[in-house]
Amino acid sequence: MQKLNVVLSSLMILFLTLSLIACDDDFVIDPEDATTISPSNPDTNPNGYTNITNTNERMLLVLCAPSINNDYYADDFDGIIDFMINYANTVMHNDNIIVLADAATMPYLSDALPADVLLQADVQDIWMRDFTTVLPNQMVQFAYSPSYLGNAVSSDIQWSFVNFTDEHNLTYHYADWILDGGNIVDNNSTMAIATERFLEDNNIGLTQAQNIIKNQLGVDHVSIIPYDDDFLAHADGMVMFIDDNTVVINTYEEPFRSELIEILEYDLPGINIVEIPVAFEEGDFGGFASACGVNLNSTVTNNYIYTPIFNNTVDANAVAAIQANTSKEVKTVNAENVCFMGGSVRCLTWQLTGSNADKLVEAARE
Repeated sequence: MQKLNVVLSSLMILFLTLSLIACDDDFVIDPEDATTISPSNPDTNPNGYTNITNTNERMLLVLCAPSINNDYYADDFDGIIDFMINYANTVMHNDNIIVLADAATMPYLSDALPADVLLQADVQDIWMRDFTTVLPNQMVQFAYSPSYLGNAVSSDIQWSFVNFTDEHNLTYHYADWILDGGNIVDNNSTMAIATERFLEDNNIGLTQAQNIIKNQLGVDHVSIIPYDDDFLAHADGMVMFIDDNTVVINTYEEPFRSELIEILEYDLPGINIVEIPVAFEEGDFGGFASACGVNLNSTVTNNYIYTPIFNNTVDANAVAAIQANTSKEVKTVNAENVCFMGGSVRCLTWQLTGSNADKLVEAARE
């Protein structure tokens, strides 16, 4: 009788389990292992990790939190951390995401984000776009020596990044020309845009500048445009590729508007130009003009565009215009906690793919 009760109990458990599965479309039997039940999510990672490797669909986005011991960001530390947590949560399960932080800062992130998207590092600044590598599929690093920073400061920042990449055995090409990453906007394929600041920083002419960028990035067409900000002079506050042949620009006043459009159309054959509303805000953060109101400072990946919003009157129209002209899905990220410092979503993001991306994903899991 005891054996019979055990058998009946086992059959009852099996019946209830099968009934639950049959009634719930969110569960499937894993064909690789008939004893495993897992959620039917197309992005399900068999090991339960947040990020996935060996993928052509997802791009890796890397953020770097300010150190809790960094006096420069001390007054705005909490707001920056909140922004990065929100941004990371927006990216998760769409693209891969990693947030770097030093040991002292990690506790401010560890309660809010999964452990496998956090990686300890001593990279010395948050504006990852400028001193890392450009073109996710090419991985080229230019010399970070902007006129708005002293040579010692910019060198320390870039070397902290180089030491980090050496530690994780990342490989990329170095180009000995001065160019902030924020001053190169590309479609990750055949076209790139920079401002005339590249000519000024390297004391070169237009044709030479275009040829240098073509050769270093392996692109076919390069447009060198006038800048709208004398301090940073970055292209990524002015233009954004949202598809291979579509570039978004801010709506500027004449005659600057016509000059910009004419140059882009001449340099980039077949380009489709879309103007979106912009709400430039007055403000100054140690010389850096506010980036609040500039929605096109977005991070563009294979399938998504992560667009900053600012709770202003043009957000909705700007986002709608971007979405109407791209096959990618636009996801918004509130950037009010960071934009007043002179940068936004794209400025804070390093993008990479392939084996380099996989190495960092694996490192964050350890």
